[in-house]
Amino acid sequence: MTGRKPKKFTAFLWHRRIGLFAVVLVIILAITGIMLNHTEELELDETYVSNTWLLGWYGIAPEDAPVSYRAGEHIISSWNKQLFFDNHAIATLEQDIHGVMKGEEFIVVALDDAILLLSHEGEMIERVSTSISFSNIMRLGIKYQRPVIETADHLYYIADEHILDWDVMANEGVSWIEPYQLSSNEKDELLQAYLGKGLKLERVILDLHSGRIFGEYGIYLMDASAFALLWLSLSGFWVWNSRRRKMRRKRHYQKHHRKKP
Repeated sequence: MTGRKPKKFTAFLWHRRIGLFAVVLVIILAITGIMLNHTEELELDETYVSNTWLLGWYGIAPEDAPVSYRAGEHIISSWNKQLFFDNHAIATLEQDIHGVMKGEEFIVVALDDAILLLSHEGEMIERVSTSISFSNIMRLGIKYQRPVIETADHLYYIADEHILDWDVMANEGVSWIEPYQLSSNEKDELLQAYLGKGLKLERVILDLHSGRIFGEYGIYLMDASAFALLWLSLSGFWVWNSRRRKMRRKRHYQKHHRKKP
């Protein structure tokens, strides 16, 4: 008797095991399928993803952190070769940013070997190369409300009133500009500006439904869930039919072998 029990319940046991394995994938398929059937009502094609981890999974989010500086009421940021005035991209950069200051006439942005002059409204006015006078800018400071530059050779230069000429000076009485640490909300807003509208929620749901969000073999994972559903249907019918036949035989036996009074 003990040797035959496993054979009797093999289909039932596999039905249960595969059901437990497939339940998560089946839930994902069901939920995403319903959502995709109501794309317009749920506005999936008009909703955009801002989650940093998910954007990184899709290779959209920048890897490095932004470098930001305060300029009065405004924030100037450099992120992945883009220059932002608050949350508006205004230029493409090929050099690193080393400081920003707000002057009487301009906002001054120091790069490796150039100075950018912006209006107080964030418009690009001029790009001034400093490679003839000095290069390898390390940081930007302020003295007498004028920009001061420190180079990699630890030489110091101060600009004239119109930021046209630079004179050598001693490192005395200079207020050096420090980077500004963005709050989480400010960084999220900057990320939105960097991405534009970026990644649609509809694409994420489609990739989740098809399994592509799980990578190269994700579609095979979803195929496995489809085969699991087929197996559950067939094995469920087989188990139900086996029990039905067993009950019929039992009733037949009881009917013909009932003890007479």
